[in-house]
Amino acid sequence: MSKRLLMIVAAVLLAACAGDPVGYTPDPLQAELTGDAAIAVTNTGDLPVYYRIVNPEALAAWAPCTSPADCPAIPPGATVRISYSEIGLYQPDSKEAELYWWRFTRVGNAYVPVDEGRLRIRL
Repeated sequence: MSKRLLMIVAAVLLAACAGDPVGYTPDPLQAELTGDAAIAVTNTGDLPVYYRIVNPEALAAWAPCTSPADCPAIPPGATVRISYSEIGLYQPDSKEAELYWWRFTRVGNAYVPVDEGRLRIRL
């Protein structure tokens, strides 16, 4: 009897672990190559997203966004076109770009990030 109860408890625990973790936020950005040395990035979320895009082999070239004034924005539901020349330290032989993104909320007189992530894009 105790072995059967143990199996039921294990099955329930495994099923609980299979779902999304509490507080998980899906990536709000989708990117695709446009075919003309540019990337189309769409914000599928309901908040503005602020970003930096860099050559991942040259990570020393970037600093994180600390407020919405520091980085370009993608409004909710909007798509922006980012040319390869806008990628930090882009080289003609670059194979990838790394897009770092943030979402902010205002707290008093300052902004604090409430969400962040990155998106690796094959060029």
